Amino acid sequence: MEARAQEFGCSARDVYATLNMTNQSDFHSGTMGDFAHPGRCPSGEGPEMSTCPRAVFFDVDGVLVDSLPQHLQICRDKAVEFGLKLKIPTVDEFRQLVRRGTKVSPMRYFFLAVGFPEDYAARAVADYQREFIQRYRPKAFPGVSEMLKTLQAAELKLGLVTSNTRANVVPALGDAMQYFEESCLFFFDRYPEPKTKSWCLAEGARLLGVEPQACVYVGDQPADATAAREAGVRFLGVTYGWGISDDDKQYETAKSIIEISEKLIGLHAQV
Repeated sequence: MEARAQEFGCSARDVYATLNMTNQSDFHSGTMGDFAHPGRCPSGEGPEMSTCPRAVFFDVDGVLVDSLPQHLQICRDKAVEFGLKLKIPTVDEFRQLVRRGTKVSPMRYFFLAVGFPEDYAARAVADYQREFIQRYRPKAFPGVSEMLKTLQAAELKLGLVTSNTRANVVPALGDAMQYFEESCLFFFDRYPEPKTKSWCLAEGARLLGVEPQACVYVGDQPADATAAREAGVRFLGVTYGWGISDDDKQYETAKSIIEISEKLIGLHAQV
């Protein structure tokens, strides 16, 4: 990274600071401000450090972990087990549901979204919590560890804000868990009473001692963008996940794992 920065006559720290100086309207409008242009190294002037991006929080399913096929499969299996005559949607059909605003998390809403009656959805959730990671274990998308390492090297603090449980997330991410701040792992079961994603984002910023606008939330659903807005943090949507596509121009988006670091750091990072 330092070598790439020196090509433009500045330090890697300067490049990261360029990310920090990008304002929130740039991020949401899709222009990404000056940090999309690595030749524009900051002079040291600009917004106070309290308004600079310092941390990145990630959703997990559909962002870091490729788990949608497995989630749909457990729905099919439970429908058969319960004697429900349901047509579980394909991956593409499910993504369209999410794009239209269907609530699919936490998991109770996922089962409801694909047609489970309320009482059967409750049974399915209990089975999901016991069985999912053993029978359907998903894997992290290729390149996740390298991307997280790149962001950590850029001195960005990393956290998780997810509607899934620790027992499902940690085995799926494996060694990639080392890149996250322990205090900023917001699993669905972290608290006796589950918290909203917007609350977790605001709490993560507080625990890190940074302003909410100094954080970015990387998600894959319109609901994630809403949570980010409610918490006052920036949003970066991924188009390979559960419910955001290239056609959703209202979001700044990344089309791949590697593009997350490229968008956030502002250079074509070599991960």
